[in-house]
Amino acid sequence: MQTIPTIKPGFFGRLKLIFDFERDAIAVFDSLTQHGDILCLELFGTKQYVMFHPDMYHDVLVSNTFIKDGQYTSERKGMAYFLGKGLLTSNDDFWRRQRKLASPAFHTKRIDAYAETMVNFSLQTVDAWRDNEIRDIDHEMMKLTLRIVTKTLFDTDMADDARRIGDALMVLQYMFNDADLLPDWWPKLKRKQREAARQDLDDVVYPMINERRSAGEIEDRGDLLSMLMLAEDEDGNRMSDKQVRDESVTIILAGHETTANALNWTWYLLAQHPEIEAKLHEELDTVLQGTPPTLADLRRLPYTEMVVKESMRLYPPAYGVSRISTEDTNVAGYDIPKGSVVNVLSYSVQRDPRWWDEPERFMPERFANGGGAKHRYAYIPFGGGPRVCIGQSFAMMEACLLLATIAQRYSLALAPGKKVMTETLITLRPKNGLQMRLKERETIKVLA
Repeated sequence: MQTIPTIKPGFFGRLKLIFDFERDAIAVFDSLTQHGDILCLELFGTKQYVMFHPDMYHDVLVSNTFIKDGQYTSERKGMAYFLGKGLLTSNDDFWRRQRKLASPAFHTKRIDAYAETMVNFSLQTVDAWRDNEIRDIDHEMMKLTLRIVTKTLFDTDMADDARRIGDALMVLQYMFNDADLLPDWWPKLKRKQREAARQDLDDVVYPMINERRSAGEIEDRGDLLSMLMLAEDEDGNRMSDKQVRDESVTIILAGHETTANALNWTWYLLAQHPEIEAKLHEELDTVLQGTPPTLADLRRLPYTEMVVKESMRLYPPAYGVSRISTEDTNVAGYDIPKGSVVNVLSYSVQRDPRWWDEPERFMPERFANGGGAKHRYAYIPFGGGPRVCIGQSFAMMEACLLLATIAQRYSLALAPGKKVMTETLITLRPKNGLQMRLKERETIKVLA
């Protein structure tokens, strides 16, 4: 049995760790790597194992011994308070049933049909932009991806509800972050604020479900909601309205937060690497010739995809996940007791020099010709194992199409005097937004 380094901070040490994590979780993760590939933190009566090796990540993510912990599943203070029992917040047989029911909604042919919507909404976004103005790109990407996910989910443009939904999901972001290391007695967000945010989500989603039910027999309208409502298990049973609601809200959160942040960090990195941005523009100009991208164009835009993958390596939107062990088990040679929380950190392993050459360098070419990490589980922006993100294909297609559409028209530069920092909530976000100056490209005018 290998010995695991253990840290047992005193009361004030625990408080300092909490506040350090709130201020800069990435810095905390980096500081913990000095203890080796695994570390045990004893906090408020629980054991938190922090891991930094892809062999461990494989064992945790593939094994059925590890399930979602209370941060996700608790209906009192976890994500389930907002999301209910959706794919992100359920376990065991219920999760397996829901995953099987939801899978047809994310079939390749179904996802491919959304490409035109993604491009059209992107064009509407850049049509409203003006040369040399400064915009909060975080806000722009969040608004754009939220419009896309609600259109593909509900077959309606919910632009008017975007702020309401976005505000409700931000309450979820901060509530989840507070619940991470804090004991039960620690003050949380005001109950009324939490309840109002959850009610806002219900007020948007349930009317959509009720409208379909009231029409009689459910018809496939080409959207994800139709597929969720039509899906049947082996016994011919369909999801209840509550289950459809829970999966819909989950899709709204996961379907716009991750892609928006992947694009945020892509714009941030491109702004600092003009030589890479120039290669991207060259590919777009050569292949597209000034026309909007289509689904068929993606296979002819390999560098565009490499840029997205490399951005998600350096700044994975889902920077880490946690699980809890349901029994005594062993992970890569280390004994993990039942009831222990383990942390899988994609941000750390995706910058580890053992698995990546020049890991801190933004180098999209590392993904050329199927290349990447030296270990399968050293690149896990969408997770791994049976619970790998069900919307992975949707997210990659969307990110590549949006990048191609916008980068054709505009080059984005960081606004002067604006420092960009990370904020670790459910997703890895740019703290206080991402102010950037829009520079309209002259080349596209000539090609068009």
